[in-house]
Amino acid sequence: MLNGGQHRFRDVIASAVGWWAEAGLDTLADEQPRDWLAPPARPAPAQPAAAHPAPAAPPAAAAALPGGLDALHALLATGDYMPQPAPPGRRIAPSGTPGAALMIIADMPDADDAGTLFAGETAKLFDAMLAAMGLDRAGLYLAPFSPARAAGRIAPDQGEALATLMRRHISFAAPKALMLFGDEPARWLIGPEALQNRGGLREVNHDGGTVPAIATFHPRHLRRMPALKASAWTDMRLLLGVIGQ
Repeated sequence: MLNGGQHRFRDVIASAVGWWAEAGLDTLADEQPRDWLAPPARPAPAQPAAAHPAPAAPPAAAAALPGGLDALHALLATGDYMPQPAPPGRRIAPSGTPGAALMIIADMPDADDAGTLFAGETAKLFDAMLAAMGLDRAGLYLAPFSPARAAGRIAPDQGEALATLMRRHISFAAPKALMLFGDEPARWLIGPEALQNRGGLREVNHDGGTVPAIATFHPRHLRRMPALKASAWTDMRLLLGVIGQ
């Protein structure tokens, strides 16, 4: 018994521990005792710099862009930057006539496309849309933004790579106007809200300058929601004056 028998020994210990906890000393600072009042140790003197320091490693060189349309087509067929890369035979190549007044950029192949874009269930509607504009497939240039079909949205790094290639692609094709089918080409070539705020001609920057463009609904979307066909036709009519139809 301590303190004249007023408290048991464990009560005294508990009181002391509680006082230190309230003072903020409730955590063990070190396993070994130390002199907390000793002056801090002086830092070691800095070593003199070498007379000839080693040069920093140069940044990795950026991949060279294709210098012509044939080289770009070859890269699209074999490049490893694609979203969930498919074997070369599973990719869809551009088709039509480079240098045509209108270039159509679709987001990616449909699941039932084979050999060319719009070869499956969307073929009939796509050809009808062209006929309404006085065009056919031979009279335009058609390219996928992503030659391989992606399972979902295109990742930012892949989207940037595809957009860089597409801007070079547009400069080689040299169209008078662009039609962008679907959200992916619209958001990467114009802006993130391009399709949602559709209506009116936009400008797409490419390696050789700018080209007027519209962003509109993909034919696969129009098949699911026929009520949007009137809006798509309004978009398409904006291009007729540009391409001289």
